Amino acid sequence: MMKAAVFEGPGRPLAIKEVPTPKIGDAEMLVRVRRCGICGTDIHASREGPFMAPQETVFGHEFVGDIVEVGAAVPGEKFAPGDRVTSLPFIGEKTIGLGEISGAYSEFVKVGHELVLKIPENLSDDHAALIEPLAVGLHSVKMAEGIAERDVLIIGAGPIGLACAIWSRFLGARSVILSEMAAARLEMARKLGFTHFVDPADDVGAQFQALTGAAPAVQLECVGAPGMLQACIDRAAAKGVIMGIGVCDHPDQIVPLTAFMKQLRIQWAVGYEKEDFQYAIDMMVAGRVDASAMITDVVGLGEVPDAFEALRNPTHQCKVLIDLTR
Repeated sequence: MMKAAVFEGPGRPLAIKEVPTPKIGDAEMLVRVRRCGICGTDIHASREGPFMAPQETVFGHEFVGDIVEVGAAVPGEKFAPGDRVTSLPFIGEKTIGLGEISGAYSEFVKVGHELVLKIPENLSDDHAALIEPLAVGLHSVKMAEGIAERDVLIIGAGPIGLACAIWSRFLGARSVILSEMAAARLEMARKLGFTHFVDPADDVGAQFQALTGAAPAVQLECVGAPGMLQACIDRAAAKGVIMGIGVCDHPDQIVPLTAFMKQLRIQWAVGYEKEDFQYAIDMMVAGRVDASAMITDVVGLGEVPDAFEALRNPTHQCKVLIDLTR
């Protein structure tokens, strides 16, 4: 048995309970969790709606830990007990941490060896826990297919918006402007080196034009609320790109004619590929990408219910990590 933070239904805080330790198959490995990030997707999956996770789900898909058990079919030359690793949160077609496979808000998590990556010694546990959200941002920016020398608007400066901003700058955007109203998130963006912002309570397109002299060529929508997509269409540059990254599970409306006349490309992005994880690791190790300023809180497993509830209406919080070594 192991301790885990368990989802018991909408409107109820997570509960710290004893649950069965995962049993691994021949091609799987058991990992003792060191750190796990709390993701906005987890918050979303704990609410009533089509995206809600089943009761008794153990969330957690942004993790790093040590291998403690290796299945018989795992290549011995690749992985061994004691290796510090992360993994894409999938085993076959099933997802780790969203109901199908028990996640890493727990002492142990099982992984399929094909999607596991070793963590270099000079990358700390806290930094390694940021690999997954950085990979989301990298995948999204890559799918925009051409960030270099273009004016980019990031809508929402939460962890994924900030990750998109980091990679947009890294890949050579001419300007990276963030739309955000929360003072704590604006301060977080400043700590990450961003200096130009627009206020979503006012005319974002006009503010962007005043800062850059042009309409946004690329917009990365990281909020996922009804109305956001049409706002992006209205202010987009001709032949602009709009990336839908925020999760919106409510009906929405757009006016296709405006997008048609501007010849816009509207693209959704979800998740990542293994190469995105590896590239994020490589750039962090090389010191070319540092997202550690995102980390605002590190809590023990017993503190997770309160920390999780606080993230429903965040104040200072950006990325909250669970320290399973406490």
